[in-house]
Amino acid sequence: MHNFRFVALAAVVILTACGDSQPPTEPIAVQASDTTCEVASTSADAGTIVFTVTNGGSKVTEFYVYAPGDRVMGEVENIAPGLSRELRVELPAGTYQTACKPGMTGKGVRSTFTVSG
Repeated sequence: MHNFRFVALAAVVILTACGDSQPPTEPIAVQASDTTCEVASTSADAGTIVFTVTNGGSKVTEFYVYAPGDRVMGEVENIAPGLSRELRVELPAGTYQTACKPGMTGKGVRSTFTVSG
């Protein structure tokens, strides 16, 4: 029984050491208003991408990352005026659309976002 515990513990240590050791990237700022959606960067490396969305408008807004065909890759909802929320999304290489949805309706204010690597 003791050998089994040692092997299990050794496996956990090895798997932990083999994890992704890349440092996290800096968050990408998104400034949302009632008519605009300004994403500070139009590209990033593949992996976990963090968006910090600040609502400077007068309406509650949402922020989305869409893959082709409007497949939702990540979203953050109910961002009240004057507040910020964070979206963490795992994205493989490809071309995406970012969107702010003032008033939480419609297709939103969109722009292209490219992930490489």
